[in-house]
Amino acid sequence: MRAAKKNNYFFSRVGLALVGVALAFPAEGRVRKKHKTSGVMRAIPARPEDDPKKRGANPVFRKATVAFAEPADLSQIEGGPIPIRLVVKAYALGPLKPGGPSPHAHLIVDNEPALEISDARVTWTLSGLQPGPHLVRAVLCRPWHEVVKAPKAFALARFWVGPRLGGKAGKAAEYVAWPQPRKPILTYVLPLGAPADYLKLEREEASGDPTETAPTAEPLPRPSAGANRPVLDFYFSNGKLGRRGDKVKIVLDRRELPLITDWKPLPLRRAHKGTRRISIDLLNRRGLKVHNVVNNTDRVFTVPG
Repeated sequence: MRAAKKNNYFFSRVGLALVGVALAFPAEGRVRKKHKTSGVMRAIPARPEDDPKKRGANPVFRKATVAFAEPADLSQIEGGPIPIRLVVKAYALGPLKPGGPSPHAHLIVDNEPALEISDARVTWTLSGLQPGPHLVRAVLCRPWHEVVKAPKAFALARFWVGPRLGGKAGKAAEYVAWPQPRKPILTYVLPLGAPADYLKLEREEASGDPTETAPTAEPLPRPSAGANRPVLDFYFSNGKLGRRGDKVKIVLDRRELPLITDWKPLPLRRAHKGTRRISIDLLNRRGLKVHNVVNNTDRVFTVPG
């Protein structure tokens, strides 16, 4: 009995010693090799808007919103440059530093190729519009122009330039220029194509002199790199794409491509270097066209070499 007790005492002492030795080593020394890091630190973007790993449908952009402060929807503007002022929330516009990634909004006038707005803190002015009803749409985009696919990353405003026509003439003009905002709307974004020559977008900067009220105008720069790469992207509102839902029909250089049932950028692998023509249209679950102004878009773009 005494010998057994001595043995038990000996082993208990040895066990406690081994535990003490294990605890003496730092935690990282006990981690298996397969969990060790390589020691190379990768730069993490300061903003999610700049992170190329986060696609346009990433949940981090779910609360991103854009709206028109000017022009107001269904407003009438007598003439002259049209003020454009955006209200953007939960999404940063512009680069953190010169030359850095520049998240932006695309401004689509009527159904012309988009113009780029990289600052929502200032008022922009749009000139070149003829009298009559017009439409502006804004879509939030990533630095490489990918569309942000959040529920409120899109806005539109309908307005008249000059006197508003009354009666049937006015209604007819609005019918061919304005979409019905509660119906499905397919907004073409990429590839941009050449901007309309008659449109001019400028930003207004305060002069800094409180006695001077006239703003100074700075011409809008050309769209940043990647605007005409062969990737189709769009914003879809008031509907849902799917095999049993709405679909997007694409015709590239007179060749019809498979219908789009997923809302994500589509690489146009058949769009080789040179001038290309693309057409998109919205179909319902039965394969019929969804009639709403701007749902059909034809665009000519040039794929760089």
